[in-house]
Amino acid sequence: IKTPNKETPLFNGNIESKIEDYKFMTTGEYGGIGAMITKIEDYIYISEPYEGFAAQKAGLIAGDKILEVNGVSSKGKTTQELSEILKGQPNTEVNILIERDTGSHFLVKFNREKVSIKSVPYYGVLGDNIGYIKLRSFTRGCSNEVKEALRSLKSQKELNGIILDLRNNGGGLLNESIDIVNLFVPKSEIVVVTKG
Repeated sequence: IKTPNKETPLFNGNIESKIEDYKFMTTGEYGGIGAMITKIEDYIYISEPYEGFAAQKAGLIAGDKILEVNGVSSKGKTTQELSEILKGQPNTEVNILIERDTGSHFLVKFNREKVSIKSVPYYGVLGDNIGYIKLRSFTRGCSNEVKEALRSLKSQKELNGIILDLRNNGGGLLNESIDIVNLFVPKSEIVVVTKG
């Protein structure tokens, strides 16, 4: 482990944003606008406003180009850098200058909200009676979401197998991941060992 020096700050970026990132990883909740963002060339775009949250309620749509956030240009910023500006305590104001594909520019002012994202955003049955469960993160209570998805899938059809999709899963709580493994392996199997 490197010892920080004057050139290596302990924290890069907004401390409040780091706290929101930690909350999101462990609980699936954070303070923000409630939208997924993506970078295209030099700018950041709204790729998916989450239904029922601040960005959607303010009228933002997929494809909106973010020109500025609170007077700070998004040009050349990474999604991580802009995310740090967008995240913050619920009920704090955020001003976003948007360019829509029609060429129009407009300023949107609204308050950040507590955003809560399900750990299992989708499940269903694929061809050959293969169950599919998308698991976004190992947050508090996610094992119950997976268990409910499994129960629902098994009630629909006789399953020949399960795909547990962990792509882009950022990790989270060890005990929740163990509880999920316990849904698939026999009792008394050792699934993980930790040492202090």
